[in-house]
Amino acid sequence: MESGSNFWMLWLIYLAASGVFFVVFWRLTLLIKARWLAYLLRATLLALALTPWYANQQTTVLAPALMVVMLDMITIGGGAAVRSLVPLVLALVLAWVIGGVLYLLSLRTSVKKHKNRKNLKNCKNKKLRRFHKVLVKSVARLCPE
Repeated sequence: MESGSNFWMLWLIYLAASGVFFVVFWRLTLLIKARWLAYLLRATLLALALTPWYANQQTTVLAPALMVVMLDMITIGGGAAVRSLVPLVLALVLAWVIGGVLYLLSLRTSVKKHKNRKNLKNCKNKKLRRFHKVLVKSVARLCPE
């Protein structure tokens, strides 16, 4: 029973350290002017840090997939690392899709903040103006009057 409690305690320490690192990383990515890149970098970090996978083929013990990939490459060889690399790549792709969707939703809410068109025409944010033009054109195509 002691090893089980150690397992959960190690996971809690790992998650706490990941949370602290993510908060610091989030603050650093606020400095990036390309917001889409910041969203994708955050999603990448979350996927790399939080994707679990089986530490061993014979057990049901989970460990961070990135660590399992590295340890399998070092100890067994590159062929064995593929078993944990597949879920890690799938998690990365899913994280990038979610990051892209969240970025688009953040643009949409930015457009909603500017209630009338005059504010958008005078808006200094070029990306926001461009997104508004694309949004207006797509709505016009979908809902012809």
